[in-house]
Amino acid sequence: MRRPRLLVAAAAAALVTGAAPGVARAGDPIMPLSELRPGMDCTAYSVVRGTAITSFAAEIVDVVSGDASANDGPRILVNLSGPVVDETGVGPGFSGSPIYCPDGTGAARNAGAISESIGAYGGKTVLATPIEEILANPAEAPRPRPIGARASRLGRVLPLAAPLTVSGLNRGLAQSLTAAGAKARRTVLAAPALPLAPFPATPPRPGSALSVGYSSGDISVGAVGTVAYVDGDRVWGFGHPFENSGLRSLLLQDAYVYDIISNPNVGEDSGSTYKLAAAGHTLGTISNDASAAVVGRAGRPPMTIPVRIFTEDEDTGARTTLDARVVDETDVGTPAGSAPMTFVGPLALAQGASAILRSAPGKLSGTVCVRIVLRERKRPLRFCNRYASAVAPADPEAGENIVAAAGASDALTALSELDDYKRDSLHVTEFSARVKLRRGLRQAFIRSVEMPRRVRRGQRVRVRLRLQVVRGPHITRSFRIRIPASMRPGRRQISFLGHDVDDPDSDLFGALIESITIGGEDGDDGGGDPGARSLDALAERVRDVGRYDGVTVRAGGKRKRAYRDADLRISGRGSVAVRVRRG
Repeated sequence: MRRPRLLVAAAAAALVTGAAPGVARAGDPIMPLSELRPGMDCTAYSVVRGTAITSFAAEIVDVVSGDASANDGPRILVNLSGPVVDETGVGPGFSGSPIYCPDGTGAARNAGAISESIGAYGGKTVLATPIEEILANPAEAPRPRPIGARASRLGRVLPLAAPLTVSGLNRGLAQSLTAAGAKARRTVLAAPALPLAPFPATPPRPGSALSVGYSSGDISVGAVGTVAYVDGDRVWGFGHPFENSGLRSLLLQDAYVYDIISNPNVGEDSGSTYKLAAAGHTLGTISNDASAAVVGRAGRPPMTIPVRIFTEDEDTGARTTLDARVVDETDVGTPAGSAPMTFVGPLALAQGASAILRSAPGKLSGTVCVRIVLRERKRPLRFCNRYASAVAPADPEAGENIVAAAGASDALTALSELDDYKRDSLHVTEFSARVKLRRGLRQAFIRSVEMPRRVRRGQRVRVRLRLQVVRGPHITRSFRIRIPASMRPGRRQISFLGHDVDDPDSDLFGALIESITIGGEDGDDGGGDPGARSLDALAERVRDVGRYDGVTVRAGGKRKRAYRDADLRISGRGSVAVRVRRG
């Protein structure tokens, strides 16, 4: 819902008992705004539990004029009452609830849909969008005019106009995401997964619950509201935008409402009543995200991309697989600025890598290998990183471990490179990650270095590192390095530098929220980031997300890779004095 002149929060879905009048293949008769009068006794329809539609009274108070300069049309001021709303009022999720008013013959006609809050105590005096404003938006949204042989790419992204509902996260991750949203003034609602007992698909009808989704499966992300009007296969909902981005290709889904979370004291800081709901079955495609409604068609679903996160607990042998599907909006110009995959992919990785341990140990190591398959390139984009932590994160109840948080952050960086690619449209056909986790700290510090004291330029020599395993034995690791041919003769110092453990604290969720609120806009010098100049350059950028965490050597020039232990993170530093002779 929203406040006057401000687009309302778009929703947690509502599902109630009963059925709206006039439900048929053809659209219900409508009541023009000109026929509405103060004092008219009407009926609103929505869902408050499960998937059944129920009704409550809606009295017309007046008609509020619009603001053309703000792209706002007129609104209907309505007082709501009845057992369904008396205790809680209404809030996100009720958006789109249709209001039927009797005409001169007593026949019920659709006059509009609940869309906005005015902040009234109790949450029962609200605004509704007239049905003419809603139906003025077609299912076929206008497409951008071509530039030469290619479609234009939208560069500006509006903030979310609706609460984002996320299902499938464990409690800690959900709380972290919600907190990051609140910090950025973006409402995020965490909902449980679908109920244990399956429910049948609910075809869209006025008053039924509607979800506009980024993804489905084990991680479901979208906004939940109510169906305002149906005409054949065309569906209108919300009475306000989702992200106000115009042409879209999003999931049109039904939803299951668990309950109405009551907070009738609507306020800027205290939030409001909302529907706790989870997206359900995919029923079609939302193709128009307009200022007065979201519009789509039931039937054919949008193109989606599979997401698979394979996780292994190497201590117990347990394995899990997380599966989701994320919408692909490439062919409609990625109108929100960044692809939905940029948000959902890292979120799925964080969940998959966190859930298997059933805890968040501070001392942990693991690897994450990400694979991104493109239609336009034969070989996938890849990177692999190893992570290790020695201390618990500042907020251990958040649920994410070092491998989950750091791996997801690196996945976000890689996917953002795809968003920044300007040369051609890229179609991701798969995003997957393989995660391996091991409890405990596998770290050793350099205590001393041994190598020949007389060396020749260009010679390969053996190096022995004497190491102290943290709270463990002394061990030795041997490897060879080449003395640079350019090293000056004489007495020289050769130094070795290890790599410390990783910082367990990251702003993963803040970065994720930023990716969907500003579309990953550039923050450089204002000239704009042209992105990678070719697919090979893009592959290299993604590969460079991978980091070397082994020992480096400096022998007269730049640091170079020297040795990486397969099991231990080697930290600390050491050096040795040698006499360099000409080769």
